[in-house]
Amino acid sequence: MKYVYQDSTELPVQRDFIEDLKSYIDITARVIPLENSIIELKCKNKEALHELNNRIAGMNIFEEKLSSLVNKLIKEIGTEDLVPCADAIQITCSENFGRKHEILEIESRKIENGTAQECQKIESKVLEVLNPFLISGIYGAKKRFELSSSISGVSGEIEGSVSGLQYYYKLWFTEEPLTVERLIDSLSLPGWTRTGILRKEEKIKMQDLSEFLVSSLEYDSEKNIRLVLENKKANRKFRIEGSGLKYFVYEDDREITADKELGALIDMKILAKIPEKIQNYLRTNIRTYTLSKVLLDEEDAISTNQIFDCLKVIAEQYGVIVHECLTKGLNKEEITIKMEEADGTRTEKYISKAEMYTRLSDVGSEGVEIAEILGVDSRAQIKDSKYLIV
Repeated sequence: MKYVYQDSTELPVQRDFIEDLKSYIDITARVIPLENSIIELKCKNKEALHELNNRIAGMNIFEEKLSSLVNKLIKEIGTEDLVPCADAIQITCSENFGRKHEILEIESRKIENGTAQECQKIESKVLEVLNPFLISGIYGAKKRFELSSSISGVSGEIEGSVSGLQYYYKLWFTEEPLTVERLIDSLSLPGWTRTGILRKEEKIKMQDLSEFLVSSLEYDSEKNIRLVLENKKANRKFRIEGSGLKYFVYEDDREITADKELGALIDMKILAKIPEKIQNYLRTNIRTYTLSKVLLDEEDAISTNQIFDCLKVIAEQYGVIVHECLTKGLNKEEITIKMEEADGTRTEKYISKAEMYTRLSDVGSEGVEIAEILGVDSRAQIKDSKYLIV
């Protein structure tokens, strides 16, 4: 399947942009009210705590002024007979205020804990709504994968980033352990070994690593890799690092590629196929994934209520393609793409500016702002934007 504009030029990202656009509008319509409800809860909490603090401060001021006034009266009248009475007044006042302070502090903690728990529930819903979209719906994001494998199975993490927006997913794969054969088919590497019965000599031997376990894997969108391979006894370990046609191979901490004789026997073209094999594995074997956190400029975007700003970052990415669709399309009121099948069959898919604006404006002022960024509002002017799309 190939995705093109109406003038038959290819989209910069080979995805169903109309479906991604609809998904983006849908999650915006669901997430913004959730974030606003968190902000509203925090405001109510702040107001309630402010009122309690004012009451506590008022009692403190009263107690302080009462003490000052009583002491002043004693000095003015100048008799010791008043001291027991003054002490009794201040003790009674202090005991009364102490009990009241305790009640107000309990109420304050109750408000703080209740609000925190309620906010946490809503924040979990925000992550749940964003979960199916962010993993593949952000164009131009640089991605980094980390996997670890054991006999019990494989787990990992994705880190994606673009324009200050970062997101992290926890990944779970099929239960079986990840072997070299399962990840990249067969792989053999050279090593020195001592052979001979009567006279031991060091010779080079190619070792088949197909049954080795991939204990850890690192891979990014620049196709840099770092593989750690171990045998079942965990007494032999190989490490492969690099990208393109340049790779470094280590056995334990000794670099094999630095050895002239061993290095000459390593086929870099075979190693250069590993990134593609990793891509295929990731594409077909992720069983479940869960969005764990979203950051904006290295701050937790959910707890600091910056999800709307994150959505604007995505809108800027999408807005460029919306602009191109309108520029290269026949109907300037519709965002249209074409889909070409392998046999040459073409179908069109579109969404109108009016539909997008209506759905976004229903969200409120935030939705209207996003509509302007996307370029589906008559007042919006989409500026040329330079960015990389993976």
